[in-house]
Amino acid sequence: MVRLPLHELFFKNPHKVLVLDGGQGTEMENRGIKVANPVWSTIPFVDRSFWEDKSSAHRRIVEGMFDDFMKAGAEILMTVTYQASFKSLSENTPIKTLPAYTNLLTKIVDFSRECIGEDKYLIGTIGPWGAHVCCEFTGNYGPHPESINYYEYFRPQLEIFNTNDNLDLIGFETIPNVHELKAILSWDESILSKPFYIGLSVHENGVLRDGTTMEQIGDIIKGLGNRRNPNLLLLGINCVSFNESPDILESLHRALPDMPLLAYPNSGEVYDTEKKIWNANSDKLNSWDTVVKRYIDYGARIIGGCCRTSPADIAEVSAAVKKYT
Repeated sequence: MVRLPLHELFFKNPHKVLVLDGGQGTEMENRGIKVANPVWSTIPFVDRSFWEDKSSAHRRIVEGMFDDFMKAGAEILMTVTYQASFKSLSENTPIKTLPAYTNLLTKIVDFSRECIGEDKYLIGTIGPWGAHVCCEFTGNYGPHPESINYYEYFRPQLEIFNTNDNLDLIGFETIPNVHELKAILSWDESILSKPFYIGLSVHENGVLRDGTTMEQIGDIIKGLGNRRNPNLLLLGINCVSFNESPDILESLHRALPDMPLLAYPNSGEVYDTEKKIWNANSDKLNSWDTVVKRYIDYGARIIGGCCRTSPADIAEVSAAVKKYT
């Protein structure tokens, strides 16, 4: 099956909503891979045995994870590369040179494509600058966030993703700081030559982690005019509060009523930062059915899950997408 380019898919099918997969890192953890380290869920790929032994336990776990998300209804899936910047890998793994880095990321992307086949869409995921210093959920990028060279940080990963035909979309995830957002939005087609989206890290009170409102973000994007990169396909929210996510997406839709959106919140469980465990949330107000309907009403074209969302969650997302589209 030949996949339509995503621009074309959404243009030809104005009501099409793609089901995204779920929380890959936490799902791998559930299945026995220890991901609590500076490169998070990229860790199994750094081990040579993953590539040399096709029957290794970690390889079977990752293959099984992809397979279970697809069986649940996922039509677009992610590479496991959120925490795979050159800086993170070179500082925390044996991968020290750009050639070694390029080889590893290319293998991860190609392996991901092999796992999902040719009829599903594949996103090359990129975590924010803040991920390598653990501030993607605070947006505190220091006293001069406007002076950070974001392009230099992202460049190695971007150059690999731009040229890999196995990827349909590049995803910038959990962007918490407006200066980082502005930097990404300033890059033209020579830097971002594939369709891409930006997922915002938003506080449960509905503002970007650094305090920027959705209205201000809308003004920034509208202010780009004809300088906006035509490859910017979607804007949205990820790794955000399950309960508050529909209201947050609604505010983004109000600010940018013509912008295709995406949403993939956390499961609704609450992370205990001291005990480092997830706890059930007795205050979970909504079902996936309710949440997905509201997402679709507010212009979402890709819907899935982030931390702690399992194939069972994605099956509920898929059922709701089919029901409301």
